[in-house]
Amino acid sequence: MAAKKKAPARSVKKPSQQQKPVKVSRPTANIFTDEFWENNWPAALALMVLAIALYYIGTGYGYVLDDEMVISKNEYVQQGFAGFKKIFATDSFMGYFKEQKFVLEGGRYRPLSLATFAAEVEFFGPGRTGISHYINIFLYGLTGILLYRILLALFPINEGGKWYFSLPFISAAIFILHPLHVECVANIKGRDEILALLGGLAALWATLKYFDTNKVYWLIFSALLLFLGMLSKENTITFLAVIPMTVAVFTNVGWKRSLMAAIPLLLAALLFIYVRYDALGYILNSDKTKATDLMNNPFVDMTSGEKFATIFLTLGWYIKLLFVPYPLTIDYYPYHVPKVGWNDWRAIVSLLAYLAMGVWAVLNIKKKSIPAYAILFYLFTLSIVSNIFVSVGTFMNERFAYMPSMAFCLLVGWFFARVLPKWLKENPDSNYPLGMILFATIAAFAAYVVVTRIPDWKDGLTINAAAVKVSPGSARSHTFYVTGLYDNKYRALKSMEEKKPLVTEMEYHINEALKINPKFSSALIMKGAVAAARFEQDHQLDKLFHVFEDILDKIPYNGNFRNFLDQYMEYLDGSNSDKYISFCHRVGYEYFYQKLHDNKTALHFLTYGLNRQTEDIRILEDLSDVYKSLGQPDMAEQMKKRADAQKY
Repeated sequence: MAAKKKAPARSVKKPSQQQKPVKVSRPTANIFTDEFWENNWPAALALMVLAIALYYIGTGYGYVLDDEMVISKNEYVQQGFAGFKKIFATDSFMGYFKEQKFVLEGGRYRPLSLATFAAEVEFFGPGRTGISHYINIFLYGLTGILLYRILLALFPINEGGKWYFSLPFISAAIFILHPLHVECVANIKGRDEILALLGGLAALWATLKYFDTNKVYWLIFSALLLFLGMLSKENTITFLAVIPMTVAVFTNVGWKRSLMAAIPLLLAALLFIYVRYDALGYILNSDKTKATDLMNNPFVDMTSGEKFATIFLTLGWYIKLLFVPYPLTIDYYPYHVPKVGWNDWRAIVSLLAYLAMGVWAVLNIKKKSIPAYAILFYLFTLSIVSNIFVSVGTFMNERFAYMPSMAFCLLVGWFFARVLPKWLKENPDSNYPLGMILFATIAAFAAYVVVTRIPDWKDGLTINAAAVKVSPGSARSHTFYVTGLYDNKYRALKSMEEKKPLVTEMEYHINEALKINPKFSSALIMKGAVAAARFEQDHQLDKLFHVFEDILDKIPYNGNFRNFLDQYMEYLDGSNSDKYISFCHRVGYEYFYQKLHDNKTALHFLTYGLNRQTEDIRILEDLSDVYKSLGQPDMAEQMKKRADAQKY
């Protein structure tokens, strides 16, 4: 809109009785025109430069954690454009698992971020992690700029005011600086969170443009942007509440018209739900998608009271991390977050705090209160990842606070630009040293935490080494740390003397993991690998086989462990014959044949024994029984005759 054209009265915020009308220089500048950039390029440039300066160090890092599930080992993503059809038609983990696996309750449908990764593969080739990191940083900086643009329209800077100490800029700068966002930006997979918020904010901006211009195409555009955000991650759907609330609170449009304008957004959400259902075969929960493993459903062994007490404990942690984002970890799995009941004061205080915030915000939202709006924004966007309505597969995660943290950033901007000047009796449109010093101190602390946190994301070993220090109560952190040590250090060493202390360290952490969760399959698999590493040191075959038997008893049909065990049985083929044969008998005959009545697997292990000692009487008699159960009498008789021949 041109600078000389007067903005419609309905789009101008009504000042309260306590506030004097402010003179606005350009309240309706368009982000897609030269006008916005002409007047606000220093702020936009500062936000983008800040994002790049903070996260540049991470551009040289590789894939970590879930990156392999959605990028490096995702078959559909690695196909480039050819994989688009399956990316949009299936669960986001289908390209990794190669089959429909109900690992996480409700499934995951986030095709847009996967499509961007596939496009990178198409244009630049596989494994170009630097490009992926640059894209994440650019999108993150763009989110800060868009936030600034929206807040600039809602809270225009007074004539003569300082842009760098205005509510819009402080809020956007704190958003870029907040250490809770490191996981979303430094981890390439975190692009789904960035795109989701970007889509929600863009939909909000387009809706505001509709009320500013009365052009219906802005409503259509807002619905499209919200749909794209939901394709990035499902939690963008919470903007169905955020957008009309924002319009009603910060403009003169009113609640009725705000809700009417949200109808296209509702249609976009219904379309997304349909598309998601068509791809997954269910909406949220089904009997098939209910996880029963502790590491994918941390509440599986809890009573209802323990579950909700623990949930409110984590909700309290989110508030703490918004104000004091230290220490940070990738691991909030059992039991870094402790299982608590309603006799724990922390759960009670958190519940009371959330109830108080919610009630106060509802009572004050009609007064167009910024804190009330921020609280409701926080509650709306956090609700979908709170575990109250649907299980998210873990107690909590820092990335889950990415979208809700915007409410905190708005409060920080409001405090420094509106509240603190009144307390200090300073003019908010001029420089006031104490306020600037305080804000600079907070910003410096946040920047320090960010730049010292990013190196943790260098590789799998560094991120898990950082996690095990902060989350020693988590079975996952110990297990993944051992995995990193084994893959990145142990395998690279040649000397047994150099390996020895590493084996001891791995044994300690894997045992800690299994103390916390004795059924954790990933820990049990690594226990087998560590036992094999110890065998290379002490050559105690009985001890090794005892560990293998213990693991088989807990996860007899785990494909990863069985593949490892098969390879190691072939490796051990030249070891002590009697001990090798005894192991095959115990596992093949006594366990799989007699206890589990699994003839095929029994035959599999007994064959190892037969290959090691072709005329061992015990193995031949075992095989005779197994073949008889398999309905192969000829083979059973042949094994029996061979056994009898060894007796005489």
